[in-house]
Amino acid sequence: MLGASQIAHVHRHLLTNLTGAVLLPIHNVPDDILNEIFLQCLPEHDLLIDILPSKAPVLLTHVCRHWRRVALEFAGLWTSIKLTLRKPKTLERSNLQIIAEELKRFKKAPARLQVAVARGLSVQVNVLDPLLVPFTGSLTSLVLSRIPISQIHSLPSGLFPSLERLVLYIDRDDYKQSARLLEQPIVAFESAPALRRVTTSSLSFGEPGVATLRLPWHQLTHLIEADYSEGTDRFFIELLPQCVALQWLHIVLLDENLGRSSREPWRNEPVRTVQKLQSLTLNFWGSYMGTSQYPVFFDNFKFPGLRSLRMEGSSMDFDDEDAWDPNQVDRFIHKIEHEFHLEYLSICLSPIPHPSLERLFKATPHVTMLDAHIYDNYENFFEILTIGGDPSQDFLPQLKTLILELSLSAASEDGEGETIDPDTFAAFLESRMRCAPGSRLRKIVLYGEDSDEISDEIPFVQVIQRYFPEGLLLERHVVAEIRDGKVNDHWVERDPELQDWLEAGAACRY
Repeated sequence: MLGASQIAHVHRHLLTNLTGAVLLPIHNVPDDILNEIFLQCLPEHDLLIDILPSKAPVLLTHVCRHWRRVALEFAGLWTSIKLTLRKPKTLERSNLQIIAEELKRFKKAPARLQVAVARGLSVQVNVLDPLLVPFTGSLTSLVLSRIPISQIHSLPSGLFPSLERLVLYIDRDDYKQSARLLEQPIVAFESAPALRRVTTSSLSFGEPGVATLRLPWHQLTHLIEADYSEGTDRFFIELLPQCVALQWLHIVLLDENLGRSSREPWRNEPVRTVQKLQSLTLNFWGSYMGTSQYPVFFDNFKFPGLRSLRMEGSSMDFDDEDAWDPNQVDRFIHKIEHEFHLEYLSICLSPIPHPSLERLFKATPHVTMLDAHIYDNYENFFEILTIGGDPSQDFLPQLKTLILELSLSAASEDGEGETIDPDTFAAFLESRMRCAPGSRLRKIVLYGEDSDEISDEIPFVQVIQRYFPEGLLLERHVVAEIRDGKVNDHWVERDPELQDWLEAGAACRY
């Protein structure tokens, strides 16, 4: 992405140096060349394209008349737009109308639109009528963040014939204050024929167990249910069986959905099969302290096609009798080992005692891609994965790709020590590169919010570099911009299935 000063430099360069010593007016630059230059000015990720006057693409329209004409007529600049309403003045009707008129100037209506209200900003006017409704026919992707429920509720059904992806992030206080309004469900998206991917927060069920959001459940392929309110059991019993095309599911689990909780809601419920589900994320942060426990719904659902499992929360200790009944541990491990066919495993838990981690890895021998975020400096992690002399004691023998999160750890929080101990990591990597050729680790992927966290100066990164001559690949991703405003769910940026839908993380913002 080019900044404002770089764009100005490009402009001056084209004016004075395009043909060496000959000075040409800017309008002699072919429009198709300008279009390519303009594209290089955009952020790397579509979800970061804002319409601030100080940033591209809007900045490009302020350079000169010629650039303004070319930019406004180049549809490729305006397919993805983010509108962040940050100040009270922005929410005045006259200013909203100005923004709406600017949007109408584009040659092509946006296909991907984000409308977000800054945290704490009171919304007293309708923002959707001028900023969303005129473009609903062309939208394929929509993010609504902190838009008042009353405004979403007022949208009629049938507005979104092309919408494929939807993210709704609802402010929790607004949700609580809108309980009476939500006695009648939101219907705007129930007849969207192309809708396949949905992220919602606080909108599935109200307190009495009544659905507050109608969706074409039967056609959804991806669903992030980020609802920390009561009613998760009702989602499993009433809605999940309707999701016959579902391939990817994230669900927040509450205390009532876990461990020794009452099975009363499940009494007389049959065992169902979700045939097409391939990826499942179990988010335990809805429970007390985020402690992982047995998901009660496991007893009533089968997922024979599952290839990917993620567990996110605080601790996972199978020997903790307050969290895990021994019989539940056996059922949990049996389901993972014999019903699922896991090739991808993601662990966002900490701490995990050595015996529990061993038992989990032993149940997943076919995993080829392992994603991890272990806050306690990856304690026990690399020791267990180090291959020894006894093959029967080796875990994840088919591991090919290792994905590691470096942005949040005990070491980074305390400012002491290393997130990953280089000596322990060196022993692990040596064992994985000296094993049989078909079992060797092929790639390591690192994620950090700061380039310093994954730079060449980090000791364990230097260990990785030793094996470059042997074909080991290293990828590094700095994701600070994408995560701006988020406090959790950092796995979104690492999930290989969501790389073309990173805006789904908007429902995880604080």
